[in-house]
Amino acid sequence: MTRLRKSLFWKLMLAFMVVVLVAVGGVALVARQTTTSEFDRLRQGQGGRDGSDQIDSLAAYYAENGSWEGVSLWAQGRRGQGQAGHGAAASNAGGPPLRLADADGQVILDMVEDRVGQYLSADELAQWEPIIVDGQTIGAALVGGFGTVPLSQEEQAFLNRVQTALVFSAVVAFGVALVLGSLLFRGITAPLRRLTQATTAVAEGDLSVQVPAKSGDEIGQLAQAFNRMTADLAQADQLRRDMTADIAHELRTPLTVIQGNLEAVLDGVYPADAEHIEPALRKTRLLRHLVEDLRTLALADAGELTLHPAPMDLGRLAQRTVEDFGVRAQAADVALTSRILTPIPQVKADAARIEQVLGILLDNALRHTPAGGEISVKLRHVTREVWLSVRDTGEGIPAEALAHVFERFYRARSETPRPGGSGLGLAIAQAIITAHGGRIWAESKVGQGTTVTFSLGQADSN
Repeated sequence: MTRLRKSLFWKLMLAFMVVVLVAVGGVALVARQTTTSEFDRLRQGQGGRDGSDQIDSLAAYYAENGSWEGVSLWAQGRRGQGQAGHGAAASNAGGPPLRLADADGQVILDMVEDRVGQYLSADELAQWEPIIVDGQTIGAALVGGFGTVPLSQEEQAFLNRVQTALVFSAVVAFGVALVLGSLLFRGITAPLRRLTQATTAVAEGDLSVQVPAKSGDEIGQLAQAFNRMTADLAQADQLRRDMTADIAHELRTPLTVIQGNLEAVLDGVYPADAEHIEPALRKTRLLRHLVEDLRTLALADAGELTLHPAPMDLGRLAQRTVEDFGVRAQAADVALTSRILTPIPQVKADAARIEQVLGILLDNALRHTPAGGEISVKLRHVTREVWLSVRDTGEGIPAEALAHVFERFYRARSETPRPGGSGLGLAIAQAIITAHGGRIWAESKVGQGTTVTFSLGQADSN
């Protein structure tokens, strides 16, 4: 009983059974009543036709005999012939029960009640059919239009067969409806049952589970949405695992250097001078930079990245940043240039954060551009946006890896870059640009270089 209360299938089946029972029972009841009433109407119509024949026969009897004498024997003889006969002719010969009164209203024949010799009231006589011979009313008769005439055995047997057929048809229809309803509801509840089992598996940690989506209806769409959800959860879980491993890897090397140098100094292996303490300091700065990058990403993920947007000249900021990287570019034997193609309107952005993004892009370009290469910064106005691109002539990024370059700790360059990167730069750049409502994307061809572009909306002129 508890299972019945909890099962959606049985809830649907019980509701369907009630609906089918009411519908089939109602149709059977209406059909039964209609059949009975139509059968009675048919009998009454037949009685009306027989009554006209009886009136004509009575008029002919009077015209032939000149009086009503002997009419009782005549009527009983005709009815006896009808009951003893067979088929439609015999039935018409006998006719329905008859009442007859003479011209004075005195009952001279009554096949239903024993009113022979009684006089009819004016109201009763008005309901009887007059019998007219040669223009004179010689009596009145009432044929079949009184009381309830009992059904014959044949008529009752016919009605019983019809009603039995109706009941049998209702039971069969109810059974067929239940079978079809069961198949229909199983088709609905089976996918839901699979979804429930899959949800339980996900709750227990199995993110690889998928359910078949065989239809395009709402349940099929639910299954597809569930499959997308589990796939996204599995990907997010894998990214979390990869990120944890990458962070551990990024921390391990500088911590090893710091620990080794400090232990050597403490053990007296190395003297406590600048030459042996400086490597530990550099690795400490690298750790601090990595922690700060992770903090920036965490703030961006939580939607709490602090921005101080204001109208700014992106061209001037780009020129200043390029000049700041000029010494590094010269030391790496890389040509660093900038171009402003058209008059650039101001953009509304956090200048410090945008400078951080441009610094990340230039740092990446310098680490992946070989000596003798070129890096160009191009700024242009496109519709109501300002686009800033950083293009290098490095080794480029394979097409299959291009879509992942903004993921954390993802490295896809085909050659070994110069040291110093944490693998978080482009992820931070994307988080900052997205927080400004802008876009950032990368284009690359292996052996020809990479171009990373971001767009910002121009500031309102008001």
